[in-house]
Amino acid sequence: MDGVRGVMQPHLGIAGVNTRPLAAAALGIAGHWGSTLRPHVAELLRAPRALAPRRLGDIVAREGHRRACFLLDYTFVACPERRTKRMRYRSGREGLLTPTTRPLPLYLDSGAYRLARGTTERWASYQRYCEAIDLMQPTGAMAYDVVGDQEASRAGYERMLRDGYADVVIPVWQAGPSWVRGFPAATNGAIAARDPLLRAYCDRAPLVAIGGLAMGPCPRTQRAAYLGQLYRAFPQAHFWALGQASASVLDQLHSAGMLDRIWCDGTWWVHSACTEVLAYVENGHLRVLDLSKKNAHLPLTLVELMKCNLHALLAAYMGLSTFPAPSPVPLAVEDPEACAELKRRIAPLQLDLGLDLALV
Repeated sequence: MDGVRGVMQPHLGIAGVNTRPLAAAALGIAGHWGSTLRPHVAELLRAPRALAPRRLGDIVAREGHRRACFLLDYTFVACPERRTKRMRYRSGREGLLTPTTRPLPLYLDSGAYRLARGTTERWASYQRYCEAIDLMQPTGAMAYDVVGDQEASRAGYERMLRDGYADVVIPVWQAGPSWVRGFPAATNGAIAARDPLLRAYCDRAPLVAIGGLAMGPCPRTQRAAYLGQLYRAFPQAHFWALGQASASVLDQLHSAGMLDRIWCDGTWWVHSACTEVLAYVENGHLRVLDLSKKNAHLPLTLVELMKCNLHALLAAYMGLSTFPAPSPVPLAVEDPEACAELKRRIAPLQLDLGLDLALV
């Protein structure tokens, strides 16, 4: 069986450290590292010394990197060198992305979405993509796919197999061509699960990417129902739901217990921080707080807001945002039993901070 380098534990793909204007970022371009934010990438991933190591944020900061990876459009991190015409790292990327220096596993995207939109570089091609893979030696690389074209995507995958990339290539199955309008997402998922090409991908590759959900016919609120059909139909397969790392989709997948085999990526955690949109965990669920609707602002830096959103998404992958939710914290401190329970709950935090707080 062909495989992808590394362990097959599902990861959250960090797909867009993106400092373009919000209108452009909303296109979901993976892996554009603007010069303003690029120096802060390492800070986003650095685990600080935890003041309260039992708190959710401290746990994620300390352990979350185990469930994170980079997914980068190769045209944003590499380009042809003018003199030799061979692919090289773009300025500012090499120090973070070489095989010996990268802090996270690296996966490359072929840039199919930008190609479909007509916004990719003129030099972009299959050959350039393969050269970028040779240069960066990623853990995995999406097949050279074509958005909305199942046959062309299959041809791109098979070409990469023939050209010697079987140990890294991830087949991309397009959700759009088989979608039947008017049918619910779960029905379309069941139709997809019977598709012979998807079944062949799952038989051959341990990780299969599902393209066409972002900006496609499947409503965001129904994407977990669609993916659930694939999850149950192929109990040994892992699926990468391309572009689906939003709080709402991850909450559905986590609540259904499917994050053990479904990978996600996205730029949501970046550009939503720019508009005061914050993810948090409430009663075991991922929720979103949109302060822009209240004309309110948090006294946090942009990097801190991005960290908060990224930590919330990673918490779901780490199983820390529990489902069902834990019992509510008792607040009626005039009740002796509630007071005793509250003391029991906060005792670990007091020890972490070196405090001695008394409830009377």
